[in-house]
Amino acid sequence: MNRRTLLTGSAAIATVATAAAATPAFAAQPNGAFRLDAPRGREGIFRRLPSLDVQSNQEFLTDIRAFAQGGRGNMTQVARMRVRELLKEAGYGARAELPMDEVIALVENDPTVMASARLWLSNQQLTWKGVKDLFDANMDQCLTELDAAESVGPGSLELNPSLDIPDYAKHEIHIMPGGYVGDPLGGFIYHYGTVNFFLGHNKQDENQIGVANAAPIPKNGKVRRILEIGCSVGQMTTALKRRFPDAEVWGLDVGGPMVHYAHMRTADLGMDVNYRQALAEDTGFPDDYFDMVVSYIILHEIPNSENTKIMKEVSRVLRGGGIYYPVDFYTSFEPPKDAFGKFRRWWDHRWNGEPWALEHMDYDLAGDLTAVGMSVDKEGAGAVLYNTGASRGRPNLVAVKA
Repeated sequence: MNRRTLLTGSAAIATVATAAAATPAFAAQPNGAFRLDAPRGREGIFRRLPSLDVQSNQEFLTDIRAFAQGGRGNMTQVARMRVRELLKEAGYGARAELPMDEVIALVENDPTVMASARLWLSNQQLTWKGVKDLFDANMDQCLTELDAAESVGPGSLELNPSLDIPDYAKHEIHIMPGGYVGDPLGGFIYHYGTVNFFLGHNKQDENQIGVANAAPIPKNGKVRRILEIGCSVGQMTTALKRRFPDAEVWGLDVGGPMVHYAHMRTADLGMDVNYRQALAEDTGFPDDYFDMVVSYIILHEIPNSENTKIMKEVSRVLRGGGIYYPVDFYTSFEPPKDAFGKFRRWWDHRWNGEPWALEHMDYDLAGDLTAVGMSVDKEGAGAVLYNTGASRGRPNLVAVKA
């Protein structure tokens, strides 16, 4: 029996594994910082995949994803046009707004529309498989790297292997194998798999840096402590630290594999950022502790009932005058009303591991924030949502604690 036998599929055990490693993966640098060995070097802050074959395959899949969803003449445009034809054939206007059940009945068996969906889904499945197979084949080395980073500063890591993970967090979001809590190598898989999501344009954390730079600050200008909820692998957390180098910055996530990897990557970058494995609805921080709380595309992954609890916790940990800046699907624009937009939301929910996507369309974020004593500005500073210019320039919701 070895570490792989013990740790495969057990995130809770993996987060506290400290078995001896033959050779440390870290090497001390003249400036006192630490770095991870990067077999194929770097592109800026991005460590290249250790296999050129896998990287080439991932780049091919990224091109296929772009054909499936981005640019002119892509499959998404073809599917949208076909939905308009189906509406006309059924006696509706091309832009008719139908109830979700009628949209599904109209669209779900059409070969053209479903071919578009199938291409997108297969691409995502192949993307996950490519990176997961690579890291699984090198599991011992990956676990060694994670373990070696645990005590490396300047930031800190707080793992909680006894955390009672709620059922809503155990789903394989985006059909990522093991989800965010169920695979000890989940951070590796997520970080490299999502390069495909961003069509290859986020290797330098461009999206997260854009959101971090757009986040408004309290009126008194004091930014001493910042919290990111749902930090995953720390891309936004480190972006916030870059903007506010003197602030105490924390990233929080329910997934032990996520914060384990986030801390390793942050130590690799020599940055002073802290990570904690905890629930966003029960962070464990004192009242009035933070000047800013930020979240990025996490609220739609959570049931509305739990988001209500999270907004209460956000208000509790913010000090008076503190800012909450959430960036998500419907914080800068309304849920889709057209047939094709509704179909995409349903398809995402049905096939892409998005169990809360449909109910999130009805979530009253502003109402929950108001109910816990925060003022809400729906015309706040805008940020690009998700590798697209669609939200560029659109005002985004901002909340301020009284």
